[in-house]
Amino acid sequence: MTRVTLALATAAVIALIDARPASAGRYEGPWCAYMATGFDYYVSRCDLPNYEACRNEIMATPGTWCTENPRYQGPSASPSRTKRRQPRY
Repeated sequence: MTRVTLALATAAVIALIDARPASAGRYEGPWCAYMATGFDYYVSRCDLPNYEACRNEIMATPGTWCTENPRYQGPSASPSRTKRRQPRY
């Protein structure tokens, strides 16, 4: 009986450690900041909402720049509902 309890407790702990939120996607903003880290490597941060936020992120450091995010899709447009007109008699 204790082996079964220990196995269930272990499985529960592993499940809790590996649990992630359902919407754990990375936000893609319209602007990306690219920062040089040395040896021709760059780090990008593409969750910035506007150009000013991008410039504040890189703080005009040499080897950094801002550019528009090519992966940004923009807000999803929901289909507009048109109200059906009642015929006038």
